[in-house]
Amino acid sequence: MRLNEIYNTYKDQVEFLSIYIREAHPDDGWRTAKNVRDGIRYNEPGTDDERTEIATVCQQMMDLQMPMLIDSIDNDAESKYISIPMRLYLVDADSMLNYVGGEGPFNFKPDEFEAAIKEIIA
Repeated sequence: MRLNEIYNTYKDQVEFLSIYIREAHPDDGWRTAKNVRDGIRYNEPGTDDERTEIATVCQQMMDLQMPMLIDSIDNDAESKYISIPMRLYLVDADSMLNYVGGEGPFNFKPDEFEAAIKEIIA
């Protein structure tokens, strides 16, 4: 996975965090045929604990190696960063957004993200 490559290359120079936000394709919402075929079948969680359980499975299934935080059930991080369904951000040492990636999955560009990392650590 490309994000793992980036993480493993720069983890000693950059702090990486993944934030699991609300389920993009819950069974009781906008379910996709691909998720059904792949056995990814979850209802929208109603508690922080339920979201954490789903996030844990997601992290394991994707073999995502960077640390993962869980957005609260009130979707605070998702609403502040407008990150549904997925997005890459780079925050610099002054806590300023240095890179804001496009909405995934079609504008999810790890190579562009890596270029921003290279620039900020240069």
